[in-house]
Amino acid sequence: MKAKMRRATLVLALFVSLGFIFLGGLLGLAPAAQAAVPPLQTPSPQTFSITDTLANSWQDVLARTPLPYTAPLPKPVAGPFDGFYAKIDPAWPQWWICRRCADYRPAGGIWKLQFEQGVMRIYYDVTHWSSLASFTVSGDRLTLFNDPYCGEVGEYSWTLADGHLKLETISDACAFGLRARTLTQQAWPACLPPDSATGVAASPGCADEPAIPAAPAPAALPVTVNVYGGDSRFFETPPDVLVFANSPLRAKRENIDLTYHPESIPFGLNRVIWWSGDWIEVSTERPFTAMGVQFMGDPYQGWARVLFDGVEVWRGDTAAIWSKHGRHGGYIEISGFAPGPHTLRAESLGSDYHPIQVASFGFSEQGGVEQRK
Repeated sequence: MKAKMRRATLVLALFVSLGFIFLGGLLGLAPAAQAAVPPLQTPSPQTFSITDTLANSWQDVLARTPLPYTAPLPKPVAGPFDGFYAKIDPAWPQWWICRRCADYRPAGGIWKLQFEQGVMRIYYDVTHWSSLASFTVSGDRLTLFNDPYCGEVGEYSWTLADGHLKLETISDACAFGLRARTLTQQAWPACLPPDSATGVAASPGCADEPAIPAAPAPAALPVTVNVYGGDSRFFETPPDVLVFANSPLRAKRENIDLTYHPESIPFGLNRVIWWSGDWIEVSTERPFTAMGVQFMGDPYQGWARVLFDGVEVWRGDTAAIWSKHGRHGGYIEISGFAPGPHTLRAESLGSDYHPIQVASFGFSEQGGVEQRK
């Protein structure tokens, strides 16, 4: 046993000695390694970095200019179709935050486009996505380059007739072909000033900010309206009955009729109302003391109004009611009405072309909801 212990000790000592020798070698090489590191170089003026092209408004986009990522900037000369354009894409809008969605992804809502002295700017109003590029024109050919999202050159043919710019793709692989789809799937109406003499109205989407229709003249409401920020499911006193906006069968089991515009958008248990599918409502004869509608979604929510028995009782920006951890919205509660048949309805105002996510309707059997203190 003692012999085994002696051998183990000798082996351990050998490993320790080898460790010290290896460490000493590393320390000896350190000065040489440090000397081999080249000094930092100051980037030359010709070195360019890609900058973030997201913007908070159209005015932010107008203040930006391209960088010569792939080719020198063209001379700032006026082109044959320089000007502002705006279109309304009738497809479903983007109502959710997407960190990995492809650039130039077509989506419903207002798109703005500008061509100005060799600079193209484009902006999607719902999410504030934007980009810009250099362009040149030769005859009926439009060439796009220096786009920060892609190095490919885009080639298009163009025509301008009756105040509409029409682009046709010749070749453009930018963003898996999505840039070409967004630019060509619709004609772009020019943003011309309204002319009362000819009856020409400003094109939708041309204003810096959409005009919100004024509310009706205030009147004494026959009910009480309370606006609560947050999700009513997690209030100190939540609604006694909750009907999700996309669950008409569950509503029917509670003797509540849930109906919505057929072109509103199903989204899990929620319903998204917007431009072409702009309303959702519940009706019931149960003797509730309060009824409410829950707006809840991402920051792209738009303006809505709430009607009780056909009378508008609230209007506002649903995203501005409340926000926390990226979620926006609130609960609009109506109370103080007599027992009987009642209808609660939510409508998109439509003027901003933003989606509105309706999560649910709530019903209280005694009193109303109460938030946590």
